[in-house]
Amino acid sequence: MFVSLWVLLTVALVSFFNVSAARFSSFAVDVRGHGVEFIDGPNNTENIGIVTSDDLSYSTNITLDLTVLLDTGSFALVLTNSTDVRTTQTFGRGSVTGNVSFAELRLGDLVVSSQAFLKATKVSDLGNAKAILGMSFNADSHIQASLIEAWGEQAAESLGKIPMSALFAQNPDIPRAFDIQLARASEQEKAALGVFMIGGHDTGFERVSDAPQLPVMAPDHWSLVLDAMRINGKSFVFNRSRIAEATAGKVVAALDTGFSLPPLPPSAVDAIYSGIPGAVFDENSKRWLAPCDAATTLSFVFAGQEFFVHPLDLTRPVVGTVNGAKRTACLNSYQYLTLDPKDFTGFDLILGDAFLRNVYTSFNYGNASSRGVGRPFVQMVLTTPNMSVAIQEFKMQRAATLSQLPPIIDPLAAVHSRSSNGSERRRHPSANWAFTL
Repeated sequence: MFVSLWVLLTVALVSFFNVSAARFSSFAVDVRGHGVEFIDGPNNTENIGIVTSDDLSYSTNITLDLTVLLDTGSFALVLTNSTDVRTTQTFGRGSVTGNVSFAELRLGDLVVSSQAFLKATKVSDLGNAKAILGMSFNADSHIQASLIEAWGEQAAESLGKIPMSALFAQNPDIPRAFDIQLARASEQEKAALGVFMIGGHDTGFERVSDAPQLPVMAPDHWSLVLDAMRINGKSFVFNRSRIAEATAGKVVAALDTGFSLPPLPPSAVDAIYSGIPGAVFDENSKRWLAPCDAATTLSFVFAGQEFFVHPLDLTRPVVGTVNGAKRTACLNSYQYLTLDPKDFTGFDLILGDAFLRNVYTSFNYGNASSRGVGRPFVQMVLTTPNMSVAIQEFKMQRAATLSQLPPIIDPLAAVHSRSSNGSERRRHPSANWAFTL
């Protein structure tokens, strides 16, 4: 038995999810983004909408007694009814404080009769986020830890599981896995059809079950050993991994749908974009600006499998103002990792949506047996076509996009305009680099 949750993918440029009420008591959930848009269409247990406006965040519908969400990078269900047990849940950026509450949770036709969640009373630095559905692990769940302190370990184990753990516990016949394909809308389209499935594989991607099983390296993240990052076929040399289990020359990458723009070590970002002819680094914002029609060949290698990144996922057009006139420039999608190393464990870098759009991914919590549950693992298959096809798609789609935008500004001129302008407004988190919005 499996449930197919078809998704229309949407994009935005902030962190975490937005939830907006939709008809039939369902909710549109925008994964770490803002400006979520509900798409009309069939809304039933087999078909749940997901929206994207710019390939930067992804949303899906779920049904709850109250309200709910989705994120492979966190473990708690956070909402904005409740007990008197209070806790604070922190994220890569921001935090939520509130009371532990319970409600019925439905994903497709799967039901968790009483799901623990955090009803927010104080939200810090989450932008317009309304709710988050964590899709990782029980480890370090602040909700469960608070319930242990208040009610004891047995009650917390029974009542305080994260959503996916609770779902599999109440539906033991379902394989303990979910699959995600973040489809890519063209730069002119408003939505693209992607896939979110629980307990099965989408038609045409059954071969993912034959892909190498990549063991998870951390108890609280979907973290995998990354063999290599290649730029134009040449492997980049990372510094030594922070993860003791990683062998020499390899690092650990967390797969996180909650990060639209993947954070990498600065030296890795510089290596990617310095190889694009005409690209310029803005020292003030720590961002790269590249010619909008230029690209490079980027790939990531896991267990000997090479996964290429579509050129459309390397840069993105942004419109700003230079000397009172609207202009278009293209920014780097892979960005500097700015998280404080003291604030996270279990990975060296994060591969978010700009990588995950290029793969069909199966997240497996570990196969259950008489001996218990095995080690979680991930399996992936490439969805990006061969690079010659991808480059042609990039040229056509980017040209069509630019034809509908203001004139392009040369990257060097954009950086110089920022230097001479001296002031900038920060209304858009990815455009606070060269010109005002």
